[in-house]
Amino acid sequence: MGKKRPFQRPSDGDGHFETYELAGGYAAETYEGAYGEDDSVPLAGEGDEDLLGLMPLDDGDGALVAATERPKAPTVIAGTGTSMGTPFIRRRQRPLTMRIAIFTLIASILVTGLFALTPLGGNADAGISSFQAFSGVAIWRKQTDYQWYQVRWGDTEDSIAARFKVQIGGIYALNHLAAGEELSVGQELKIPTDPTYGANYRPPQRDQASANGARFANNWWNSTAGNPPQESLCGPDGKGTATAYQLQPPNWGAYWVRGFTVIGSWISHTGVDLSGPYGNTIHAAQAGQVIWAGYDATNGLGYSVKIDHCHHISTVYGHMATTLVRVGQFVKAGDPVGLEGSTGVSTGPHVHFMVEWDNQYVDPLPYYGYSRYVITKNPIYK
Repeated sequence: MGKKRPFQRPSDGDGHFETYELAGGYAAETYEGAYGEDDSVPLAGEGDEDLLGLMPLDDGDGALVAATERPKAPTVIAGTGTSMGTPFIRRRQRPLTMRIAIFTLIASILVTGLFALTPLGGNADAGISSFQAFSGVAIWRKQTDYQWYQVRWGDTEDSIAARFKVQIGGIYALNHLAAGEELSVGQELKIPTDPTYGANYRPPQRDQASANGARFANNWWNSTAGNPPQESLCGPDGKGTATAYQLQPPNWGAYWVRGFTVIGSWISHTGVDLSGPYGNTIHAAQAGQVIWAGYDATNGLGYSVKIDHCHHISTVYGHMATTLVRVGQFVKAGDPVGLEGSTGVSTGPHVHFMVEWDNQYVDPLPYYGYSRYVITKNPIYK
C-alpha cells in the first residue's frame, strides 16, 4: 500500500476534522485538534494526476471515493440530412354515423338557443304568417317603447286606450292579455308610446265550453249549457229572434259602464258591465237551471253564476259579492241569484253580464232591443 495521504475537512462546528478515504487505496488519518486560517488540506499530491475528486462511498461509512475517469465526448454519426420517414401522419376519418351525430347535436343546440331567446309565442305582433313567426326567432326585433300605468278604480282597456290615444291591441300585446280578460285595481300595465302599435294585433282566444262538455263542471267556463233535463224550467223559444227570448234586466237601476266590444275579428269584452250600488240584487234574466254557482279564481269572474235557459241561450253573472243560488237549482225570470260586488278581476262594483249562444259569447244588447234603458231599468236612459 502507498503512503498515507490524509484528507480532512472540519466537522460541523466542533473544531475537529473528519476522516475520508481517497481513491487508490490511500487512507487518511484522523487529525485530532483545532484548525486555523493557515491550515491547508491537500486534495492530491504530485503524481496523483488521476485523482479528480471525491465521491460518497457506497458502504455508508461516510468516506468519499475519488472519480478517476474523465468523461468521454459524445459519439457523432454523420448523416445525409434526408428524413427517414413521413413527418405528417394523416388522421383517421371519423365514421359517417359519428359525423352525422355531431352535426345533429350542433344544429339542435343552435335551434334551441334561438327559440330560447325569442319564443314563437312571444312575438308582439299578431296576424303574422307562420314564416314570419319562425323568422322572428332568428332576427333581433326592436321592442316598442312603453310607459307604465297602474290600473285605477273604474278603468277598462277601452278607457285606458282612449286616455293615452293608443291602440287597444297594443295594450293587449304588450301585456300578454287574452281576449276578454279584465283588469284589476292596482294592476301594472305597459302602455305603448307608438299610437299605431298593435293596430292589427289579435290576442289569443280562450276555448269555451262545448255542447259535449260536462253540464255541472268546476267553473262557469267549463259548465256546458244544452240538453236540459225534462223537468227543467226554460225561457221562451225565440226561434232565432233575439228579442223574442224575452230576457229581463239583471241589475235594476244600474248604470251602463261598458258594452260588448269587438275589435276586428276578436272580442275584447265578452259582455256588458252594469254598475249599481254595492250589494244591489242581481236577477236571473230568464227561467232556467243553474249549472254553475261559486267562486271563479281561474278566469277572474269572482263569485259568479251561469244559468241554462234552454233553446241555445245561457247567461252568466260575474264579480258578485256573493251568490244566492246553488248548482242544479231551477229559477224563474227575475229571481235573485246574487249581490253586486267587485270580486275577481274587477276595478269597481258592477255585474259583468254575458249572454251565450251554444256556450259562445254574443252581444247581449240585441236581446234588449239595443236599449240601455231596457237592460238597466234606469230611467235616465229613456
